[in-house]
Amino acid sequence: MSTVSRNMLWSSVISLLQIYTGSIVFIVLAKFMSVDDFGILSFGFSLAAILVVCADFGFSLMVMKDYPAVNSNPIIYISNSLILKSFISLLIFIITVVYLLHFFEGKWVLVGGLFTVFAIISSFILYFQSLMKLQNKFGKHTETIIVYAVCITATIILYWFLGMSLEYLVLGILISRIIQLIWSFFICKDCFSLSNISFDHQNKLAKGMWSFGLHTIIGIFYFMVDTQIISIFLDAKAVALYQSVFRIILVLLIVSEMLSNVLLPYLSFKYFHKNDVDLFISKLFLFLFIIGCSLFLFFTSFSEFIIQFLYSEEYLLALPLVVPLSFVLILRTISSLLGNILTVSNKQVYRVKTVLTSLVLSLMLNLALIPKYGIIAAAWVSVVVHVCMFVMYLFYSKKEVRGAQFFSKDLIIILMGTTMLFFSVQWFSYIQPIIVNILAILMWFVCLYVVMKRNDNFVFLSNLMKDKGV
Repeated sequence: MSTVSRNMLWSSVISLLQIYTGSIVFIVLAKFMSVDDFGILSFGFSLAAILVVCADFGFSLMVMKDYPAVNSNPIIYISNSLILKSFISLLIFIITVVYLLHFFEGKWVLVGGLFTVFAIISSFILYFQSLMKLQNKFGKHTETIIVYAVCITATIILYWFLGMSLEYLVLGILISRIIQLIWSFFICKDCFSLSNISFDHQNKLAKGMWSFGLHTIIGIFYFMVDTQIISIFLDAKAVALYQSVFRIILVLLIVSEMLSNVLLPYLSFKYFHKNDVDLFISKLFLFLFIIGCSLFLFFTSFSEFIIQFLYSEEYLLALPLVVPLSFVLILRTISSLLGNILTVSNKQVYRVKTVLTSLVLSLMLNLALIPKYGIIAAAWVSVVVHVCMFVMYLFYSKKEVRGAQFFSKDLIIILMGTTMLFFSVQWFSYIQPIIVNILAILMWFVCLYVVMKRNDNFVFLSNLMKDKGV
C-alpha cells in the first residue's frame, strides 16, 4: 500500500501538470493573441470552471465520503451515480445555452458554447479521477493528466504554426479533453455496469446528494462569478487584466489542492475508523497556514517581475489586484481543511450554509461595485467574501473537533512574521529591491525554522509523510 508521502509525490506530479494545462498554457497563449481575444478565451474558461462543478453536482466529493462504507460492493453505487450525473449534465447544458444566447453574441456565444461541452466532459473525467484516487491509483490518475497535457500542447503548436482563429483553438482544446475522457473511461470501465442500474438506488442517492451538489455549485459561483459579471458589465480587456492575476492565483492554489487530493481520503478513513484526529487537524492547520503565508509573501514581493515576465507590459495595469487576491490565497488554503472536516464528519449542510452566505454576499457586492469601480472592486470583494467563509467554517468546525487548537502560539508567530515582512518589503524595496527581498527570504526561513522546531512540529510532519495512505 502506498504511503502518504508516495501519494503526495504522485499528487505533486498531477498538480504540476494541472498548473501547466490549466494556467501556464493560457499564460503562453496570452503572448500569442490580442488582449481582447485573451479576454474572450478567459471568459470561456472561467465559465467552464463554473460548469464543471455544476455538472459534477458534488458526486466526486460525495464518493470520497461514501466509498469507505460501500467498499464491499461499489459497482452499484458508482453505476447509479453516473446515470444521475448524466441527467444533471443535460440540464446544465440547456440552462447554459439559454444564458449565452441572452447575454452575449457573436464570438462570445461560440466560444462559450464550446467551453460548455468542454466542462460537461471534464465533470465526468473528474469523477473517474476521484475513483482512481480512492483506489490508490494515483499513477493512473497522473496518466490521464499526461494524455491531456500532450494533446493540448499539440493544439497550441498547431495554433502557433498555422495561425488558427480563436474558435479553432477552443475546438482543439475540446478535442484534447474528449481524448482524456476516453482514456479515463477505459481505466475505470470495471467500476460500473449497466446491469446494476436501479431506480430505487438512484432515488436514494438523489435524496442524499443535494447538500454536496449545492455546496460545490454555490462554492464555485462565489469564487468565479466575478469574472462573469465583469464580462457582462465591462469589456474583454477588463476580463483579460483580471484573469491575468487570477490565473497566477490559481497556479499558487494548486499547492493546497495537491494536499487536499491526498489528505481528504486519508482524513475520511480516519473518521470512518473513529481515530482521534484533534492533534492531526491542529498541526495540519498550522502547516497549511505556513504554506498560505509563504505564497502570499512570494507573490506580493515579486508581483511586478512575475506579471511582466509571464505576460507583457500591458498587463502591469493589473498590479493593484495583487495584494487583495494574495489575501485570498491564505484564506482559501486554510479554509480547505475546515471544509474537509465538515465533509468527512457528515456535516455537509454546514458547508452549504457557508457557501450560500458567501455567494449572496459576493453577488450583492459585485453587482453593486463592479459597474462603478471596475476590477479592483471585484478583487477586494473576494477578500471580504473569503473572510466571511473562513469565519463560518471555523465556527462550524470547532463544533466537530472541539479538541483541535487552531490559533496556537506557533501560528501567531507565523502571522506576526508575515505581517512584518510584508510591510518591510513594501516600504523599503524601492531603495535596494534585490537586497531587501533576499533579506526578507532569509528572515522568513529563520521564522519557519523556529516554528518547526517548537512543539515537535517537524517530527509530526515527518511521521505523517511516512504513514500509510488509504
